Amino acid sequence: MSNRLHLFPITLALAVSLGFVVASYNAADARSDHQVKYKRVDKSFDSAQETVLDPSLFKRRPGYREIEAQKKAEEEKATQQAIDDAKKAQLDKANAEKSRKQAAIAANNQGVQFGKTGRWAEAIQAHEKAVQYEPENKQLRINLSAACVVYGQTRMAAGDNMAASAAFRKALLAAPDNGLAGKLLADATRKLGRDPESADHRMEIGDQLLAAGDVQSAVLEYQAAMQLESSGRTYAKMGDLALRVGQTPTALNWYQQAVVKDPDCAQAHRQLGLILLSQKDLTGAVTSLRKALVLNPNDAAAGHALVELWQRQVAANPLTPENHLGLAGAYQLTGDFAGASQEYGKLAAIDPNNTSLTAGRASLERAIAHARSEKHRLAAETLLSQGLAREAFAEIKQAAMAEPRNARYQLMLAQCLESLGDYKGAHQAYLTCVLIDPVNNKAAAARLKRMQDGMKINGTSSTELTDLANQLAKEISGTAPAQPVGAPQAVKSQQASPVTHSAPADPALAQVAILEGQRNHKEAIQLLNHLVTNNMNNADLHHRLAMNLKAAGLLGEALSEFRIAAAFAPGNAEYAKDLSAAAAANKANLLSEKGGGR
Repeated sequence: MSNRLHLFPITLALAVSLGFVVASYNAADARSDHQVKYKRVDKSFDSAQETVLDPSLFKRRPGYREIEAQKKAEEEKATQQAIDDAKKAQLDKANAEKSRKQAAIAANNQGVQFGKTGRWAEAIQAHEKAVQYEPENKQLRINLSAACVVYGQTRMAAGDNMAASAAFRKALLAAPDNGLAGKLLADATRKLGRDPESADHRMEIGDQLLAAGDVQSAVLEYQAAMQLESSGRTYAKMGDLALRVGQTPTALNWYQQAVVKDPDCAQAHRQLGLILLSQKDLTGAVTSLRKALVLNPNDAAAGHALVELWQRQVAANPLTPENHLGLAGAYQLTGDFAGASQEYGKLAAIDPNNTSLTAGRASLERAIAHARSEKHRLAAETLLSQGLAREAFAEIKQAAMAEPRNARYQLMLAQCLESLGDYKGAHQAYLTCVLIDPVNNKAAAARLKRMQDGMKINGTSSTELTDLANQLAKEISGTAPAQPVGAPQAVKSQQASPVTHSAPADPALAQVAILEGQRNHKEAIQLLNHLVTNNMNNADLHHRLAMNLKAAGLLGEALSEFRIAAAFAPGNAEYAKDLSAAAAANKANLLSEKGGGR
């Protein structure tokens, strides 16, 4: 009984365990049935690929020292590669240079062979090719120049002077120091009816070459013109050329030098104004364009640019008085007097108390009057050229009466009077012309001298001529009322009395003396010019101005003043002596310049 009791728990435990196992098995079997669709299908793995994992997943990261070493190695490799590339490039360059020189020598030799057989056109082409290969080789350029000279000589011998001239220019372009080419070019130019010593003709030839697209040859001709005449217009031509090839800064420099050489070069002022306008320098553009129009009222390009500039200013700021004043001035300079008057009216509506309004309208009235005088002058020129001296005199007389201090009108008046046989009236007009502007009326001064010599022969004394000159000088300076042009002048016996340089009581003369002591002749000349303008019959002032001009190296202007001083004081031996010395010095200077130009 006790054994059964002992076995009962064991049996019970076994039964429970067995039941649990059965239940677990049944549950597992149930899950297996539920997931039956996910069971792996039997397949063969014989052809399966092997999966290789990335070794980097298991590789150790490099340390700092390893990274630095790798970086250094890469840099060394890059440096070596650069060195190798540089060596290769240098070698390639040396090979190319060698090939280029060999090609130049071959082309030159070919040109020589062509020349030996008289095939000069082909020889020139070969030599040009040689120069293209090696432009820095002077000998190749000399060979090209020599071939061009020989070819030009053959063309000149055949009567083809145009082709000869082109060949000689090409020779000079290749070798500028080829004197034979320069001489032959001058000869060919003469045979074409042009003077090689004329700056005008050289510039005309340059213009033709430029129009044909031969820029380099045009440069050659303009440079020749500039050597013959170093003036504002030749410098302006060089500026035009630089502007043509797109070198605006160079052109600007040439134009600036041109206006320094010749402040009255209208072309240079116009071009300078147009460049400044393109650079948005409106103030500078206005100044230059105005100057161009004052010097040449017929300059359409300058006039159009100036008017358009101020029209834009007025459109941008229509209530600004200065803009209307500027546009009125532009219209006036271009001869549009109606437009100028309209702008002055607009200015009066905006600012009736503008200080420039009265002066502007007065200037417009003078411009209108001058335009009428110019019409009379043009009519007189036409009539005089047709031999109608009396009709021409009637026209120019009106212009001279309206503007008695216009030297141009006085010169034409003198020509008309001389044609009509009124020699005394012509003498008076010539003298007036010279007194107004002695520097720019040398032809009138020469004619005046011839007429004075003739009048002395016919009985007119030196005293009478001097008194007449003094009377005219007073009229011109405003110290005596001007008589009608062509009216007879009262002649009084009065000798001009020169003033000495000692102890000047006039403060202005004292200042002149100080400036002379300081050798500041430039400012002394400016002050004396002012004094002479207010006292034109003072022989001593003219003589003193002449001495300062001579000291400043302005011999041409000094000579004119010496002549005036001698004319006002014909009995002064010192003035006559200084005049003779100045004339000799000026002649020697002109001969020296001409000899140097050649």
